[in-house]
Amino acid sequence: MSDFQESGINFSFQDASWVVVKYDEHIAHRKVEKVLKPTKAVDFMGIHEEKQLFLIEVKNYRGHTRDESTRAVLNAGGEELMRRIAVKVRDSIATATGAARFSTNDEEFFTQINSRLLDSGVQLAIIACIEWDEANLAERRARMGIWQQKLKQKLAWLQPVKVSVNSVSNITGILPDVQVSFA
Repeated sequence: MSDFQESGINFSFQDASWVVVKYDEHIAHRKVEKVLKPTKAVDFMGIHEEKQLFLIEVKNYRGHTRDESTRAVLNAGGEELMRRIAVKVRDSIATATGAARFSTNDEEFFTQINSRLLDSGVQLAIIACIEWDEANLAERRARMGIWQQKLKQKLAWLQPVKVSVNSVSNITGILPDVQVSFA
């Protein structure tokens, strides 16, 4: 079992079926980020049941939705937010490839990541967990649906891929054997 906290949200990967790292804090990402700025990374990278590959990005804007900078990111149909997530996915894939070549502490993990990235029979799942202050459930669902379509468009180069944009309340149905809650 692996427990992580990201942006005030707890993620508990429940059993041995998961091999997961907090990628944006991992030394493999940090090595590249140190010399090539800006290099971005998703929050989590993991393999479930030795077959499905997950890249997970968490954005928690609760309590900050009215901030000018947050409004700029959330508005305009989510174009900027989905662009930022797509860049993190792109950079994570690139740096994970390098990590399989130079990582001294997780070489096996990154070799497995790359093996799955190159296997067209393995579906890559890109999960965006996004929270913001929105009381209207219908508007929340509509916005998430629009964002999901935009993210799919931006990641169309990455096939086959499953893209999911959800809030914390819906994420447990998307991520198998994971408990998610607010800290």
